Order: sequence, then C-alpha cells, then structure tokens
Amino acid sequence: MLLARQSHAVVIPLFGALSADFTHYLRALVGQSFLVVLVDNNCQRLPALLKPVMGCEFVVNGNRGGIAGGLNRGIEFALQPGISSITLLDQDSRIPVEQIHRLLEPFESYPERRLVVGPSIWDQQRQVRHGRWLPSSDSFQETRLLIGSGTTFQVKDWPQLGSLHDQLHIDYVDHAWCFRAQARGFRLLQHSEVVLKQQFGAVHPNRFCRWFGMQLYSPDRHFYGLRNLRWLLLQPYVPLDLKLKELLKMLFKPWLWLLLEPNRGANLKAIARGLLAPLPGRY
Repeated sequence: MLLARQSHAVVIPLFGALSADFTHYLRALVGQSFLVVLVDNNCQRLPALLKPVMGCEFVVNGNRGGIAGGLNRGIEFALQPGISSITLLDQDSRIPVEQIHRLLEPFESYPERRLVVGPSIWDQQRQVRHGRWLPSSDSFQETRLLIGSGTTFQVKDWPQLGSLHDQLHIDYVDHAWCFRAQARGFRLLQHSEVVLKQQFGAVHPNRFCRWFGMQLYSPDRHFYGLRNLRWLLLQPYVPLDLKLKELLKMLFKPWLWLLLEPNRGANLKAIARGLLAPLPGRY
C-alpha cells in the first residue's frame, strides 16, 4: 500500500486560524508518503508555524475564487507525473491518516465505472452521522452529494470532472460540482468505514435555530448562500426535489438571521446583496 500512497495527493486549502493539532496532522500525512499540497488562501501570508513541516508543498492563492479557487489551484499543482489519485481536505476536517488510502477501494472494486468517492461524515456538533445510511454489502453506498472535504477522484478523470466553480466562492460549490459530475456520467459513492469528523460552522447561540439545524455563519456567508442559491435554482442538472428543499429552507432562514442572530444590520445588508447581486457565470 506504500506505493499507492506515493501516488496519492492530499490538497488542503488554508484560511484563517489553524487548530493546535494541524501541524501534527500534516507530519502524519507526510510520514505516510502522501503528497501534501497546502494552498495559502489567506489575503496575507501564512504564519511561520507551518514552514518547519518538511515534505509539504505550498501554493499561494490569496483567496482568489474562495474555497473553490483554492482547491482548483491545489489540484492543478497536484496534477504531476506519478500522481494517480487526489483527496481534498478541509483544514478543520480529520480523517485518520491510516484510513485515507481506503478511499481508493471503490476504484479497485469497480474499475470499469467512473467514480467520485467520499468518506462517511461524523457531525462533531450534533454528535451524529451526517445523512441517511442504508445497509450495504460492500461498505460503499451511492449518494447524490458529497461534501468537499474527503472527496477523492482519479487524476485520469479530472478533464471530464472539471474544476470547481470559483465564481461561487464557497456556498453550494459542492452541489454544483457533484451534480454536474453525475450529469457527465459519474457515480458518487461514500465509504462507510472511512469516517471524517467535521464541524459545520459555529454553534448557533439560539436554541430554536439549533433545533432547526442551523449553525452560526458570518454575514458574508449569508450573502453567498442567497446569491448562489439563486444561481443553483437555474441549473438544469440539479434535481428538482433538492432545488425545492433548499428554496423552502431559504424562505425561512433570512428572517431568523434578522431576528435571532447578532450583527443584524450586517445581516440585512448581506440579504439585500444576496437578492440583488449579479449571478455567477455559466459552469
């Protein structure tokens, strides 16, 4: 399996504060012979904290295109001779290092299929497994949507998969990429035995909002959420039931942002911008 890891790249965009264990996690990845590509997505350069991590490659993106742009720049760097698979990770997500190579198992089991693979997701805030799960004979379950962190694909499929839509910046980037991939003939699988621990936003200060399934995000995220949903509703490859589900939620959320969150003035401006801003281009 060491040879497989030497041909496996891990791309991690970096933005804002890093957790105390992040450098240790990087060393573990490098120690397992993954090609680790770190994308500095900050407007200012990274602190010197990361420079001693030998074996990591650095790409500077300056937050051009948000998380989507950072991932695209990291993937472009990882497309080098000898690399056959790429896994995307968020700086706050954790997959046990020894499990990451198992994300390649579906490609080995179904070599004739065009696949995109992700882990199962453990919601750190709610302490539950994310999404619906059904029994499976081979630990792989088909899904319609993968979150970006943990997503794994083969380099040979990148030209057909195509880049993430960096005009979206952040919200609904995963939706657009996953549904377009399925429209192009790819199947999405989750590996039930590979578990990624993920924190979805900050804990909401209001009890009702927590019950409603909301996390606390910044006014900028509210802007991108509204604007990008307007764009998503127009895309022909996105299923109608998902469009209706997201639209229904968004009919209620802005009122809760205004009534039950701090920064109400900034939230109001973000809502107005999100409803009126020009939409991202074609994808």
